[in-house]
Amino acid sequence: MPAAKATTGAKKIIPTSATDGILRVVLLTGTEAGRKTAEANALAKSHVDASFADFDVEMLDGGAPKNDRAVPISERALSSVAMVPMGEGRRVVIIRDAQQMEDGEQKRLAEGLGRIPASGLLILHTGSPVTGDDGKAKKSSQITTDLASAAKKFGEVREFALPKGGSEDVRALAIQSAKREGKTISPDALGMLGALPSEDIGRIPSEIAKAAAYVGDSANVITGADLEAVLSRGPDDVIFKLCDAVGQRRTSDALGYVSQLFRTGSRPESVAPRVLVLLARQIRLIAQYRYLGEKRMVGRNAQTPTPEVLALLPVDGAGSAVTNPRMSWMIEKFVGQARNFSLAELMERMEKLLQADLSLKGVVPGGDNPQAVIQRLVVELC
Repeated sequence: MPAAKATTGAKKIIPTSATDGILRVVLLTGTEAGRKTAEANALAKSHVDASFADFDVEMLDGGAPKNDRAVPISERALSSVAMVPMGEGRRVVIIRDAQQMEDGEQKRLAEGLGRIPASGLLILHTGSPVTGDDGKAKKSSQITTDLASAAKKFGEVREFALPKGGSEDVRALAIQSAKREGKTISPDALGMLGALPSEDIGRIPSEIAKAAAYVGDSANVITGADLEAVLSRGPDDVIFKLCDAVGQRRTSDALGYVSQLFRTGSRPESVAPRVLVLLARQIRLIAQYRYLGEKRMVGRNAQTPTPEVLALLPVDGAGSAVTNPRMSWMIEKFVGQARNFSLAELMERMEKLLQADLSLKGVVPGGDNPQAVIQRLVVELC
C-alpha cells in the first residue's frame, strides 16, 4: 500500500529511517488547525474502505478527562490500530489533541509505533502550540521529542503553518481554501472571514469546507449567507462539543465539558439553562433521525422521505435538513449518533430533560446547585 500524498499543501519532513514503504503513522503539526483537520479526514478517506468507514475508523481524544479505571490512551490506540479491518481498506485511528496526552503516555505510544501492522494507520492530530511570554511554545502544548522522533522514523510529519497575518494573507488563505473545495468565494464572505479575530484565522479552511458542503453542487460560489449558516461561534463551542459527546455516549468526556463550562462561564444560573436548551435540541434531533433511520429514509441506500413522514417532523428539525442537499454534513453526524440509542431510550431521556428543567426552575427539589443538575442530567442522557 503506497503512502498517501499530502492533500492540503503541508510541508513534509522526510522519515529519518527507511521502512517497508507502507505509511503507518502520520503526525500533523503546526498552527493551521483547519488544514490539519482536512488532512486527517483526507487520509482516513483514502485508506479506509468507504463501505466500512463506521467500523474501521476510530477517533480518540488525547485531551479527554481521565477516568480512574480507563484504559490508557496509548494502549487503546495501539490495540485499536492493530485490529483487523472489516473492509478491504485499512484500520485508521485518529488521536485528536495528541499533545495533551501525559508525557508517559506519549513515550509508551512512541515505543509502540514500530509494532503497527501494515493494515493499520495511526494519525496524530495536534492542537496549535501555545506560546509563553517569551514567544516560545510551551512544552505542554507540543508533543514530546520521543513521539515526534518515532513518528518520523515510522511515518511522516506534516507541518501546517498559518499565514503571517494581515488582510491580504487572510484573503489568500480563504481563496485558496475555497479553490481546494472546487468553489470561489464572494466579497461579502471574504469580509466576514476578515473580521474574525486573529486567534480564529486557523478555522478558515474548516469553515469554508463546511460552507462548500452546505452549498453542494447547487452553486459554485460561497456567499456570505452560506458562510453565516454554518459558521462556528466561539462561546458555544464547548456546549456543542458537550452535545456531541452526549450523542456519542461518551460520559467521561461529556462531564469534562460540563466542568469546563462552569469553570470558565459566567454565573451558573445563566450557564445551566443555555446548556439544557441545547441538550434538549440534541436529543430531539437524534430522536428524529432515529425515526427516519427505522423508516430507512436516512443513511446508506436511503429512500426519499415521503410527504407523510415529513409532515410528522418539526419544520426546523430533521425534516428540513433531509430535503436540503446542503445539509448532508449535518445529516451524517446525526445518523451516526442516532445509532447509539433506541427510540425507547430517547423517550426516557426526554423525560430526564423535563425533570432537569423543573429542578432548575424550582418546581421540584434539587435545583439549588445548577452544575450538579447538569452533571446528573448528562450521566442520565449518556
